[in-house]
Amino acid sequence: MIRSMTGFGQAELRASQGNFRVEIKSTNHKFLEVSTRLPGHLAEFEKTIRRQVSQKIRRGKIQLFASCPDPSVFSSRLAVNEALAKEVFQKAVSVRKMLKLARVSDDALLREVMRYPDVLTKDTSQNRKSVYSHRLSGALDAALKDFDRSRAQEGAALLKDLKGRVAEIRKALGAVEKSIPRSARLFKKDLASRMKDFLRGEELDKERLTLEVAQYLKNSDISEEVTRLNSHLAGMERALKEEGELGRKIDFIAQEMTRETNTIGAKSSDAAITDAVIKIKSAIEKIREQAQNVE
Repeated sequence: MIRSMTGFGQAELRASQGNFRVEIKSTNHKFLEVSTRLPGHLAEFEKTIRRQVSQKIRRGKIQLFASCPDPSVFSSRLAVNEALAKEVFQKAVSVRKMLKLARVSDDALLREVMRYPDVLTKDTSQNRKSVYSHRLSGALDAALKDFDRSRAQEGAALLKDLKGRVAEIRKALGAVEKSIPRSARLFKKDLASRMKDFLRGEELDKERLTLEVAQYLKNSDISEEVTRLNSHLAGMERALKEEGELGRKIDFIAQEMTRETNTIGAKSSDAAITDAVIKIKSAIEKIREQAQNVE
């Protein structure tokens, strides 16, 4: 099934401590490029997040936003920043001595130290990993599933359009095949008329005419190109039924189709064939544009 490289997905898991929310959106890109916006306490999990994303997405420019409660809310155990507490205490004693203040009781100093920011914190070291693995990872997985549904829906629209372009090409190519015998007859008739004018009443050399027509048909024979173009069309139809990364494959087949179509246009001067070639090239160009949107 074809999947678009553009899409949007989101998920939110509710917990008593707060909600875990993830948003994913993507645009076209030749390779996979992931950029994240994470709160500071999730920065250490960025590699894990990228790994989880790359397991589900192959191509596209991905923007991922995640939010969740601060890990401190998952712990009730208090921890003392001993180094900071000692430094605050020593500085307080130094300032008292420098200002020659009356001796302050140890209890008063202790209260000041304990009030200082970050001296007393909740210990989250044992909970940080489990918070991510059980809650944030779950939210990310749900967002990726929503994102995949979005890409599949857009992919269905792309598939419909691509099939329509292939049908256009088949119809135009059928017109080319039907025009080949008529084109040869018209050329023979036109060449005979021009030779008669050139000879001005003299007898027409039918053998010479036959040789000229044969040379023209040899130089303008497009049967091989038509056969190869039909083969590429069959390859395109098979590719549209496949799974996996199809964008590059579709674009490659379209390039080969363009090459054969250009040769057909260069070899033939028939107006009907030229008109059909223009339609084929227009449809191929649309296919190549759409291939840029396919993963």
